[in-house]
Amino acid sequence: MTNDTSLPGLDRLLTTCEKYSVQVNTRKPWGGASAAGTLLWGLPLDPILAAFYSRLGGLHLDFDLFVEPCDEQVNGILMANEEVQPYWPEPFRSLVIFGCREASAYRYATVPSLADAQGLQPVVKVDPYEDFYALPIASNVDRFFDTYARYLELVYMDPEIREDRGAWPVFPWDVPELIATDRTLMNMLVEGRFDFLMFREGADAQRTHKEIREWIAQLRAASP
Repeated sequence: MTNDTSLPGLDRLLTTCEKYSVQVNTRKPWGGASAAGTLLWGLPLDPILAAFYSRLGGLHLDFDLFVEPCDEQVNGILMANEEVQPYWPEPFRSLVIFGCREASAYRYATVPSLADAQGLQPVVKVDPYEDFYALPIASNVDRFFDTYARYLELVYMDPEIREDRGAWPVFPWDVPELIATDRTLMNMLVEGRFDFLMFREGADAQRTHKEIREWIAQLRAASP
């Protein structure tokens, strides 16, 4: 996969932001963008992320999604992983962080160990708070952008929700119908390929396990 790969999910996200006047900050393309498979923190860079950085040097949606900036002076992905990876337990050290939810410790990351035949890595949202776990949210990075675009469409098409930030559905917990449209992701989920990131040992994690299993049941019910 080359760095001129089309990214329809990213295009949809940017179009959605323009349509609903969501403040978007981008950076100029990373002229020296790393090639797919380049090792960052000892882990391979996802091909779609490589393509993303050849188009944009970063992405910031107002009070929401933040994709790490990268250019000739700053390698945000490398810095983000260096900042937290030494303190994360296994198996979370084997993820590649590429973004976050602004003003929180939630991280978006790819899973190199679950890459497909093309090297495309699925995306998870990491919750490093009380019960450390990660939820699968997309089968690849561009699908993540597409799903997030549809999430914003859901929010901004409803005036009552749009104007009350506290009424926004929590991504991805409250939008299983959006996540479930990703059939590749759902197949992986049903096969149990993400279990090592969702279900950790220990009595303290049982409540979280119950919530995750209920969420998976919602996904399966919503799956087309």
